[in-house]
This record gives sequence, structure tokens and C-alpha cells, in this order.
Amino acid sequence: MKKIILLACFLILTGCAKQPVIANLNPQLGEQPSGVYSAGTSAVIIGQDSRRSKDVVVYLSDEPATGLANISALQDVIARELVDGLQRQGLTIDRSAPVQVKFDINELLVRVTRANMLYTAEGKSHITLTVENRGAVDTRIYKREEKKDSATRPDLPKLEKMLNAQLADIIQQMLQDEEVRKLISRQ
Repeated sequence: MKKIILLACFLILTGCAKQPVIANLNPQLGEQPSGVYSAGTSAVIIGQDSRRSKDVVVYLSDEPATGLANISALQDVIARELVDGLQRQGLTIDRSAPVQVKFDINELLVRVTRANMLYTAEGKSHITLTVENRGAVDTRIYKREEKKDSATRPDLPKLEKMLNAQLADIIQQMLQDEEVRKLISRQ
């Protein structure tokens, strides 16, 4: 009888295990072409996060709503990938460079809602990139959205995958943008 009671208590406690409280976004970029920037071309990368909330996932279907922030500051995650990609393309990263590549995270969030028996995960990413080179300025806006429905509550790894894909796509677009490349290379 004691074994049955202990087993029942164990099952109840494991069933009430807490959901993850933090996300871990880590976008992965593909290979970058080398030689895009000539030797001696340098820039500084500056990142900013202008979002009101630092959450990257919000389960609005929970009572009360559950928000999950990222394990690392998102501007650091994006800057790391952007710097790596630009360096692979031949750009030198130098804090004193006359070229400034600035990005601002305006939105980066998956909202999970529930209507009737269906969960909806809606992910939106919006990042602004500004390149300044000796008085010339160009601003680019990159947006991605995705929406998925499911019968069960989407788990965190699926939502992280959604945001990672959006971030990787945006960063790749930044790295491939011909106007951005021209302004960075401008002497």
C-alpha cells in the first residue's frame, strides 16, 4: 500500500513539473563567401534591443500568461552571428572604424494563444539595420512572420526553432544585401 501511495505522489509531482523558464535562441548561418570585402575594409558592429519586454516567447493561453526571456541578450546573439558572417566575407571588425553597422531589434517574439481546442503560435521578427559611412547613411528593415496551429500546446524547442529560422534568415539577408555591401566598402 505504501508503494502505491508513493508511486501516486511521484506521478502527481512529475506531472506538475514546471515548464522551462528561459529560452535559448541560437541561429545558425550557412557558409559565407570569402573576398566580398577587400583587405583593409573595416567596420564596427553596434546592437540595440528596443523591445519593451525582453520575452521571446509568451504563452498567452496560460493563466496567468507565461513569458520566457532568452538566456543571453538578443543583441549579443545577433551581433555574434553578424560579426562572424562579415568576418568570413573579409571584413575587419574594428571599434575605431569609420563605418558603423548598427542594428535595432524592434520585435522578436512568439505569441501562443488558444482558441477553442486549437493553439496558435505566431512568431514575428523585425530588425532595422543602419549603415553609416563617412556621412552616407542607409537604413534597411527586415521582417519575418510565421504562424503555426496545433492541437497541443507547442513546446519551447519548436518555438525556438521558429525564431532561430527567422533570425538566421534575417541575418543572412543582411549579409547578402548588395546596398549594405556597397556602403560598407565605400571609401
